[in-house]
Amino acid sequence: MALRFGHVLLLAVATLLLLCRNAAANTCIRHFAPTAKHKSPDALALDLIAALTPGGFSMLSAPYTLAPAATISTQQSSNASRAEKEQWYYLDNLGLGVSYELRISNAAATGVDFEIELYSADDVLRLHNKPAGSAELSSKVEGKLAIFSKVTASYAGHSTWPSVENWPVAYVIVLEKHVAGLPLQALKLIAVLVPVVLAGLFVATPRLIAMINAVVAEEQGKLKSS
Repeated sequence: MALRFGHVLLLAVATLLLLCRNAAANTCIRHFAPTAKHKSPDALALDLIAALTPGGFSMLSAPYTLAPAATISTQQSSNASRAEKEQWYYLDNLGLGVSYELRISNAAATGVDFEIELYSADDVLRLHNKPAGSAELSSKVEGKLAIFSKVTASYAGHSTWPSVENWPVAYVIVLEKHVAGLPLQALKLIAVLVPVVLAGLFVATPRLIAMINAVVAEEQGKLKSS
Protein backbone atom coordinates (compact mmCIF):
# COMPACT_ATOMS: atom_id res chain seq x y z
CA MET A 1 0.00 0.00 0.00
CA ALA A 2 2.85 2.41 0.86
CA LEU A 3 4.37 1.73 -2.55
CA ARG A 4 1.08 2.51 -4.22
CA PHE A 5 0.81 5.78 -2.31
CA GLY A 6 4.35 6.63 -3.39
CA HIS A 7 3.44 6.03 -7.01
CA VAL A 8 0.33 8.16 -6.66
CA LEU A 9 2.33 10.99 -5.05
CA LEU A 10 4.89 10.96 -7.85
CA LEU A 11 2.11 10.95 -10.42
CA ALA A 12 0.40 13.89 -8.71
CA VAL A 13 3.61 15.93 -8.55
CA ALA A 14 4.43 15.18 -12.19
CA THR A 15 0.93 16.18 -13.25
CA LEU A 16 1.14 19.47 -11.35
CA LEU A 17 4.50 20.26 -12.92
CA LEU A 18 3.09 19.62 -16.37
CA LEU A 19 0.10 21.84 -15.65
CA CYS A 20 2.29 24.68 -14.37
CA ARG A 21 4.89 24.44 -17.10
CA ASN A 22 4.70 26.84 -20.03
CA ALA A 23 6.11 24.64 -22.78
CA ALA A 24 5.55 27.24 -25.50
CA ALA A 25 7.78 29.91 -23.95
CA ASN A 26 11.43 30.81 -23.51
CA THR A 27 12.34 32.35 -20.17
CA CYS A 28 15.18 34.67 -19.20
CA ILE A 29 15.64 35.17 -15.44
CA ARG A 30 17.92 37.58 -13.59
CA HIS A 31 18.24 37.14 -9.82
CA PHE A 32 19.42 40.05 -7.70
CA ALA A 33 19.51 41.50 -4.20
CA PRO A 34 19.70 45.31 -3.78
CA THR A 35 22.57 46.82 -1.82
CA ALA A 36 23.09 50.18 -0.15
CA LYS A 37 24.30 51.70 -3.44
CA HIS A 38 20.84 51.26 -4.97
CA LYS A 39 19.23 54.26 -3.25
CA SER A 40 16.19 55.66 -5.04
CA PRO A 41 16.67 58.95 -6.89
CA ASP A 42 14.29 61.72 -5.85
CA ALA A 43 11.43 62.84 -8.13
CA LEU A 44 13.45 65.48 -9.99
CA ALA A 45 16.44 63.22 -10.50
CA LEU A 46 14.10 60.44 -11.66
CA ASP A 47 12.57 62.73 -14.29
CA LEU A 48 16.02 63.72 -15.52
CA ILE A 49 17.16 60.11 -15.72
CA ALA A 50 13.97 59.22 -17.62
CA ALA A 51 14.90 61.85 -20.18
CA LEU A 52 18.31 60.21 -20.64
CA THR A 53 17.02 56.70 -21.32
CA PRO A 54 15.71 56.01 -24.85
CA GLY A 55 11.92 55.98 -24.71
CA GLY A 56 11.88 56.58 -20.94
CA PHE A 57 11.12 53.66 -18.63
CA SER A 58 8.25 51.63 -17.20
CA MET A 59 7.86 51.10 -13.46
CA LEU A 60 7.74 47.70 -11.78
CA SER A 61 7.04 47.66 -8.05
CA ALA A 62 7.96 44.91 -5.57
CA PRO A 63 6.88 42.50 -4.19
CA TYR A 64 5.18 41.54 -7.46
CA THR A 65 4.37 43.23 -10.75
CA LEU A 66 3.32 41.58 -13.99
CA ALA A 67 3.74 44.24 -16.67
CA PRO A 68 1.47 44.40 -19.72
CA ALA A 69 2.80 42.60 -22.80
CA ALA A 70 5.35 44.68 -24.69
CA THR A 71 7.36 44.48 -27.90
CA ILE A 72 11.05 45.02 -28.59
CA SER A 73 13.18 45.09 -31.73
CA THR A 74 16.27 42.89 -31.92
CA GLN A 75 19.78 44.30 -31.89
CA GLN A 76 20.17 43.03 -35.46
CA SER A 77 17.20 45.01 -36.75
CA SER A 78 18.19 47.39 -39.53
CA ASN A 79 15.13 49.63 -39.40
CA ALA A 80 14.58 50.11 -35.65
CA SER A 81 15.66 53.03 -33.47
CA ARG A 82 17.66 52.70 -30.26
CA ALA A 83 14.48 53.35 -28.28
CA GLU A 84 12.87 50.35 -30.00
CA LYS A 85 15.90 48.13 -29.32
CA GLU A 86 16.15 48.99 -25.60
CA GLN A 87 13.40 48.73 -23.01
CA TRP A 88 14.12 50.34 -19.65
CA TYR A 89 12.43 49.51 -16.34
CA TYR A 90 12.50 51.17 -12.94
CA LEU A 91 12.31 48.54 -10.17
CA ASP A 92 10.86 50.26 -7.13
CA ASN A 93 9.94 49.47 -3.51
CA LEU A 94 12.89 47.09 -3.06
CA GLY A 95 14.27 45.87 0.28
CA LEU A 96 17.91 45.88 1.31
CA GLY A 97 19.41 42.41 0.85
CA VAL A 98 16.06 40.92 -0.18
CA SER A 99 16.16 38.45 -3.06
CA TYR A 100 14.19 39.19 -6.24
CA GLU A 101 13.96 37.94 -9.78
CA LEU A 102 13.24 39.76 -13.01
CA ARG A 103 11.73 37.29 -15.45
CA ILE A 104 11.03 37.63 -19.17
CA SER A 105 8.93 35.15 -21.15
CA ASN A 106 8.43 35.08 -24.90
CA ALA A 107 7.25 32.62 -27.52
CA ALA A 108 9.81 29.87 -28.17
CA ALA A 109 9.22 30.09 -31.93
CA THR A 110 10.75 33.57 -32.15
CA GLY A 111 14.37 32.34 -31.86
CA VAL A 112 15.30 35.38 -29.76
CA ASP A 113 17.59 35.58 -26.72
CA PHE A 114 16.94 38.27 -24.11
CA GLU A 115 19.50 40.01 -21.91
CA ILE A 116 18.71 41.79 -18.63
CA GLU A 117 21.17 44.37 -17.29
CA LEU A 118 20.84 46.05 -13.88
CA TYR A 119 22.04 49.54 -12.92
CA SER A 120 21.97 51.88 -9.95
CA ALA A 121 20.94 55.50 -10.57
CA ASP A 122 24.61 56.51 -10.62
CA ASP A 123 25.35 53.69 -13.10
CA VAL A 124 22.72 55.09 -15.48
CA LEU A 125 24.26 58.55 -15.25
CA ARG A 126 27.72 57.21 -16.01
CA LEU A 127 26.27 55.19 -18.89
CA HIS A 128 25.06 58.45 -20.44
CA ASN A 129 28.27 60.35 -19.65
CA LYS A 130 26.73 62.38 -16.83
CA PRO A 131 28.78 63.03 -13.65
CA ALA A 132 27.07 60.90 -11.01
CA GLY A 133 28.14 63.08 -8.12
CA SER A 134 27.10 66.48 -9.41
CA ALA A 135 24.02 68.72 -9.26
CA GLU A 136 20.51 67.47 -8.62
CA LEU A 137 21.08 64.30 -10.65
CA SER A 138 22.69 62.67 -7.62
CA SER A 139 19.80 63.39 -5.21
CA LYS A 140 18.59 60.28 -3.39
CA VAL A 141 15.68 59.35 -1.16
CA GLU A 142 16.96 57.94 2.12
CA GLY A 143 15.51 54.58 3.15
CA LYS A 144 14.24 53.68 -0.32
CA LEU A 145 15.95 51.39 -2.82
CA ALA A 146 15.45 51.08 -6.55
CA ILE A 147 17.23 49.58 -9.53
CA PHE A 148 17.13 50.41 -13.23
CA SER A 149 17.02 47.56 -15.73
CA LYS A 150 17.79 47.58 -19.44
CA VAL A 151 16.30 44.81 -21.57
CA THR A 152 17.65 43.94 -25.02
CA ALA A 153 16.97 41.10 -27.43
CA SER A 154 19.15 39.40 -30.05
CA TYR A 155 17.97 37.21 -32.90
CA ALA A 156 19.63 33.81 -32.51
CA GLY A 157 17.54 31.59 -34.77
CA HIS A 158 17.58 30.52 -38.39
CA SER A 159 14.66 31.15 -40.69
CA THR A 160 13.83 31.10 -44.39
CA TRP A 161 11.60 34.13 -43.89
CA PRO A 162 13.24 37.29 -45.28
CA SER A 163 14.38 39.97 -42.80
CA VAL A 164 12.95 38.08 -39.84
CA GLU A 165 15.45 39.86 -37.58
CA ASN A 166 13.51 43.09 -38.27
CA TRP A 167 10.28 41.74 -36.79
CA PRO A 168 9.30 43.12 -33.36
CA VAL A 169 9.23 40.48 -30.60
CA ALA A 170 6.44 40.30 -28.03
CA TYR A 171 7.33 39.47 -24.43
CA VAL A 172 6.08 39.65 -20.85
CA ILE A 173 8.20 40.82 -17.92
CA VAL A 174 7.64 40.12 -14.22
CA LEU A 175 9.30 41.47 -11.07
CA GLU A 176 8.89 39.07 -8.17
CA LYS A 177 10.16 38.85 -4.61
CA HIS A 178 11.62 35.60 -3.27
CA VAL A 179 10.44 34.14 0.03
CA ALA A 180 12.37 31.18 1.49
CA GLY A 181 14.23 30.91 -1.80
CA LEU A 182 11.07 30.61 -3.91
CA PRO A 183 9.16 33.17 -6.00
CA LEU A 184 6.22 34.68 -4.13
CA GLN A 185 3.59 33.42 -6.58
CA ALA A 186 5.06 29.91 -6.47
CA LEU A 187 4.55 29.85 -2.70
CA LYS A 188 0.93 30.92 -3.14
CA LEU A 189 0.44 28.16 -5.71
CA ILE A 190 2.01 25.59 -3.38
CA ALA A 191 -0.30 26.73 -0.57
CA VAL A 192 -3.27 25.95 -2.82
CA LEU A 193 -1.95 22.72 -4.31
CA VAL A 194 -0.70 21.00 -1.14
CA PRO A 195 -4.17 20.61 0.42
CA VAL A 196 -5.49 19.36 -2.93
CA VAL A 197 -2.72 16.76 -3.21
CA LEU A 198 -3.15 15.67 0.42
CA ALA A 199 -6.88 15.33 -0.06
CA GLY A 200 -6.23 13.19 -3.11
CA LEU A 201 -3.73 11.01 -1.26
CA PHE A 202 -5.69 10.41 1.93
CA VAL A 203 -9.30 10.64 0.75
CA ALA A 204 -9.79 10.06 -2.95
CA THR A 205 -6.89 7.67 -3.55
CA PRO A 206 -7.79 5.10 -0.82
CA ARG A 207 -11.35 5.00 -2.11
CA LEU A 208 -10.16 4.53 -5.67
CA ILE A 209 -7.74 1.78 -4.64
CA ALA A 210 -10.49 0.04 -2.66
CA MET A 211 -12.78 0.16 -5.69
CA ILE A 212 -10.06 -1.24 -7.94
CA ASN A 213 -9.24 -4.01 -5.44
CA ALA A 214 -12.93 -4.89 -5.20
CA VAL A 215 -13.21 -5.17 -8.99
CA VAL A 216 -10.02 -7.27 -9.17
CA ALA A 217 -11.23 -9.54 -6.38
CA GLU A 218 -14.58 -9.98 -8.11
CA GLU A 219 -12.93 -10.86 -11.41
CA GLN A 220 -10.57 -13.29 -9.67
CA GLY A 221 -13.58 -14.94 -7.97
CA LYS A 222 -15.29 -15.38 -11.31
CA LEU A 223 -12.17 -16.98 -12.77
CA LYS A 224 -11.89 -19.44 -9.86
CA SER A 225 -15.58 -20.40 -10.04
CA SER A 226 -15.35 -21.04 -13.75
